[in-house]
Amino acid sequence: MTEKIYLKNPYLMKLNAKIIENDFKDNKFHVKLNRTLFEPNISGGQFGDKGSIDGISVLNVYEQKDDIIHVLKDLPKSKEVEISIDWDIRFSNMQQHTGSHILSNAFYKLYDFDTLNFHIGENFNYIDINTNLLNKNIIEKIESYSNRIVFSNFEISTYIVDREYVSNLPIRGSIKKDGDIRIVEINRLDFCECNSIHNRRTGEVGLIKIINCYKIKENYRVEFVCGIKALKDYQMKISMKL
Repeated sequence: MTEKIYLKNPYLMKLNAKIIENDFKDNKFHVKLNRTLFEPNISGGQFGDKGSIDGISVLNVYEQKDDIIHVLKDLPKSKEVEISIDWDIRFSNMQQHTGSHILSNAFYKLYDFDTLNFHIGENFNYIDINTNLLNKNIIEKIESYSNRIVFSNFEISTYIVDREYVSNLPIRGSIKKDGDIRIVEINRLDFCECNSIHNRRTGEVGLIKIINCYKIKENYRVEFVCGIKALKDYQMKISMKL
């Protein structure tokens, strides 16, 4: 089983590890390490980390049962390797994912709207909300509430609880797995099952901006950007004339 260091310390950028297995298929090496900083691609959720192993670019990262597999074009010469992640991508991913929790919490707390699913894309993200009514007034209240949470700079914590203890927590959303559950908590304001990386404080998320919303069958899709992506979106839409 690969030790998932990224869950323990998402701010660590470099780490030494050991290759314990590799498989050559489709003209690429699929490498398993004893431990890793690379968060894999999450199905329907977000893209994984980018970076390198001994200077060789990691083309893809995926989860295989309890192991994390790193796809490389070449195989490192030594079994003892140095792994390094792209910090800009890692930090942006944390901003977008933590921002999605804050936004989903706002919809739930203010209007009792559940989040059905979410996606973190290259240029923008979205969450699908189980409501057939959204208007300008609702969106403005959701944005204001969400950004107050950000600017309050609340602590974010992650921890593991067993299935029996989960009933003692006000979990937002349903529990999707048996056994031990990983909880992401925002300062007693939001509790959610999640197996991904997050910022340590809400202030790191930066601005949360809803950029579009439209109906998807009986629900609404809400597109948004956070932090670095919000800045890039603003820069693209408004250019200063110097």
